[in-house]
Amino acid sequence: GGYGNRLHPLTEELPKPMLPIGDKPLLELIVNQLRSAGIRRVNISTHYKGDLIAQHFGNGQKFGVEICYVEEDQPLGTAGALNLLNAPNEPLLVINGDVLTRMDIRAMLDFHREQQADMTVAVKPQQFQLPYGVVETDGVVVRSLSEKPLIRHLINAGVYLLSPGVIQCVPNGQHYDMTNLVEQLLADGRRVVSFPVHEYWLDIGNHEDYARAQNDIAGRRLKNE
Repeated sequence: GGYGNRLHPLTEELPKPMLPIGDKPLLELIVNQLRSAGIRRVNISTHYKGDLIAQHFGNGQKFGVEICYVEEDQPLGTAGALNLLNAPNEPLLVINGDVLTRMDIRAMLDFHREQQADMTVAVKPQQFQLPYGVVETDGVVVRSLSEKPLIRHLINAGVYLLSPGVIQCVPNGQHYDMTNLVEQLLADGRRVVSFPVHEYWLDIGNHEDYARAQNDIAGRRLKNE
């Protein structure tokens, strides 16, 4: 439902999920991946230029899925639109509309069930090297010095599995992000687990990421089905 401001001027005429990657819109690549994983019912939340999304996908028949649209009167964040869905009776996959990945969604579902989780968050291992030496101190006393250390961490991959009933935690008609939902579940003592993504993953948030996606499609690092 966002405006894709960081990708202006590309998003002046198109919503970010409809930007072409190779010869297909970004969102079509996502829908194709969902279909390949065995998913047949897809809800797409829309706001900015949502009519262009609906015109392209229609009811989803030609893409091998059944598509319904959740129209946001105002941007509701990454989780706010979940409250507009009919209550699911099976796990609900939520994926951001600007994420390209070759992760195994079936494996994530198996993991979610094995863990008996209320919510599973896909995470991507990342590492980067600081260009400086890092000094640890106790007051003015130097305790250690690490020269250009390698920092490893996990980042949110923008893909989630929710057990039935979790969307009832999402407030009605309010801007609400998935981070808010995670915090709420943790505060309530619910089970939230992480699922590592070791396959290809890219969040298209700016022009550099968009250019990389085009190169990855051309270089066949990413399937264009």
